[in-house]
This record gives sequence, C-alpha cells and structure tokens, in this order.
Amino acid sequence: MTRKIILDTDPGVGIPGTDADDPIALLLALADPRLDLLAVTTTFGNCPPELGARGAAAVLAAAGRPDIPVGVGRGTPIARDLPGVLRDAYDGERGREGAIALPQIDAGAAPTAVELIIETVRRHPGEVTIVAVGPQTNLAEALAQAPDIADAIESIVFMGGALGREPVYGRGNITPVAECNIWFDPEAADQVFRAGVPLTMVSLDVTSPASGVVLAADTIRSWEPTSTATRLLAEICSTYLDRPMFEWADGCVLYDPLAVAVAADGALGRFEDLLVGVETNGDLTTGQTVELRDGDPNLRALVEVDGPRVVDHMVDTLFTHL
Repeated sequence: MTRKIILDTDPGVGIPGTDADDPIALLLALADPRLDLLAVTTTFGNCPPELGARGAAAVLAAAGRPDIPVGVGRGTPIARDLPGVLRDAYDGERGREGAIALPQIDAGAAPTAVELIIETVRRHPGEVTIVAVGPQTNLAEALAQAPDIADAIESIVFMGGALGREPVYGRGNITPVAECNIWFDPEAADQVFRAGVPLTMVSLDVTSPASGVVLAADTIRSWEPTSTATRLLAEICSTYLDRPMFEWADGCVLYDPLAVAVAADGALGRFEDLLVGVETNGDLTTGQTVELRDGDPNLRALVEVDGPRVVDHMVDTLFTHL
C-alpha cells in the first residue's frame, strides 16, 4: 500500500550556493514505490518560491511526471519580514536561474500552494501526509484558512529544528541554537506544532555527518546515469559540490531526503515521543526548538538512524526506479 504525500519544499535546482537535498528529496519521493506524490508546493528558503516552482517543474519533467501539480507559496514569513540573509541572497545568484536550464511556468494559472494543500487534503481525507522540508509557512496558512483540514491530514513529517542531542551538528545551522527552516518562519512552525496534527520531526540531530546521512562526493563522481532523471540528479549534485552551502562533509548531507525516507518507512530508525516548543520571542534564541519537560508529547522525533544504510537504500531506489 502506497502512502499519499504532498511535498512542501524550497528546491534550488542547479543554483550555486543552494543545497542539493531538496531536489534529491523530490526525486526520491517520485522514485520510492511506497509513496504516491500527489502535489508539490514551494516555499522560500534556498530560493524564492517562484524559482523553486520552476526547479520542481524541471525535476518532474525529467522524471516523466509533469502531470503532478505545483503550487507556488508566499515569499515571506507569516508575521515578519523576509530575513536579511535571504533578501541579500535573492538579490544575488540565489534569486535567478543557475547552471541548469529551468522551464517557465504560469504561476497565475495554477492553484497557490495553500489552495493546493487544502484541495488535495479535502480530496483524500485521512490519507495525505505532508512532507515539509522548508519553512512551514504554507502549512500554517493552510491550517489557518481551512481549520477543518487539521483533522483530515494523516500526518506531517518535517525536516527542521535542532534538539541539541548531537553536540556538534544538533544545535543550529543559522544561529548557534536554531535550524534555518524553523528560524526563517518561527511563528508558522509554532502554529503547526500546536495544530494537533500528528507530527514527525527529523532534526539536525539525525541529519548530519555524525549519523552518516551523507551522499559522498566519490559516490556522486562514480555514477553512470542511465535516464533523464538520473542525469539531472548527477548534474544537481555536481553543481552542489562546486559550491556547497555547508562544508560539513565531503558530499551532500541528505537532510530533506531523510524526511521523505521516514514518510515511506515509519520504522526507519528509533523514535521518541516528545513535547517540543518553538521560541518566537527570544532576542538570542528565536527559532530554537526546545524539548519541554512537562506536558503531553506533541510530536514523534527521529533520534537515531543508521545513516550509511539509509543512504545506500536511497541511491539504490533512485537508480532503480527513475
């Protein structure tokens, strides 16, 4: 039985200085036979959502799935201005097409990301898992506009947050205590955490070189692509190796693909039920995800994973099914 998913993402496809993990996550969502990708929605992060939608369209076309709809989300957080670090990045290379040619899209002719989330969940009540691998702006807006969908979403699996359990990589990648997906829109994450939807957290604690969730550069260079999709995969990864966003490992850390893998296999690693809050008001700690001591759990967190085994399975899935 396949699991119906929506992928909410910020894919920078071939754009220097952006992570390769978002388009890899999209390709994995298309390749894994346990998943049925119903829609893609784009948010800000690696690049503006309109540019991310063009990247998503390129990936879907390469995989022979241009029928999957793409919805463009808003380009700013729900309660604050776009962070200066993103404004500056979007004024540069991360705001325009890079090394890989992207198709033009007519965003006005398609549902917005929020509309697409609401429509898809209502069409398949109780069946849709949303895999969110960017800021959670689209999810928060959809839940605010259509509160009824909270009971109709099967679950949300998100890549985001840092619990500090892993002492080197599990603290923060945008501030000393905050992970960027949460920090870019902490109010949105706070709303999603409080919505009552079943949540699974895939944090920096498990998406790191310490856990082995790394697609090694030597592996990427050894590939012999056999399809349009795997050729695009190799090109995306090679572009990333030329200009990595983070120099934490010799290769691509598979943050977002791990969330897709968890959506496909809920027993992928060891999980704990936790109560986690999002700091929205701290001068020094905005965006921090805090493990709270008192209260009922609001999410299930992946806390341990066999990274090398999972990465090998991802690569095998990509090259077998694309």
